[in-house]
Amino acid sequence: MDRRIRILTVRPSLDGHWRGLAVVSAALRDAGMEVIYGGTALNAEEITSAAIQEDVDVIGLSMYGRFGTVYKVCERLRELPGRRPLLVVGGTVPPNEIEPLTKSGVDAVFVPGSSLDSIITYIREKCRERAADA
Repeated sequence: MDRRIRILTVRPSLDGHWRGLAVVSAALRDAGMEVIYGGTALNAEEITSAAIQEDVDVIGLSMYGRFGTVYKVCERLRELPGRRPLLVVGGTVPPNEIEPLTKSGVDAVFVPGSSLDSIITYIREKCRERAADA
């Protein structure tokens, strides 16, 4: 890629679990990515609008249950013309939710215990593949 990877990080709910997103955002920034913090309590329309306005390569959502917003973001991203941003989800995701999330359009799910290196590596590799295909 000719430019830094741009990633929008959002915690769609006000559940109080902010630390994971802060740690992951700092690690992505330290790895050379441009992190745009989208805040909390955004709905699917606000998340996808921010992603378009910021021209991001990746949307990262920090979740703790209540996956309705994720499914709505997937729907909104499918409506976009052209290439959509990667969508990654991290946080407390029960094992039985992972397959439905990926089938709906989530590119990767990172559960508690996922290493920061695995998240960074995944994002770099997928963005590199996408740039090569463009």
